[in-house]
Amino acid sequence: MLEDLIVYAAVACAALYAGWRLLPASARFSLAEHTATMALGLGFAKADHEAVALRQRRAAARSKSACGGCSGCASKQGPQPVRFINKGNL
Repeated sequence: MLEDLIVYAAVACAALYAGWRLLPASARFSLAEHTATMALGLGFAKADHEAVALRQRRAAARSKSACGGCSGCASKQGPQPVRFINKGNL
């Protein structure tokens, strides 16, 4: 019986981890922020002023970007050229 519970817990943890990793980044950030807000409201965590400021900056950045607030695409100037490699040229 105890072994079954341990296996169920391991499978549940693996499923939660896989689901978390497969979520889009914007959904992960949103879920993490909602969880942090709920933990603050329930008293499980102390309010950190730097973390609150970081959440506000992320929320402001997310509202400006269509894909979730990252700045990875902002520095790229255009599409990269496609290079074809033939086996005969190697």
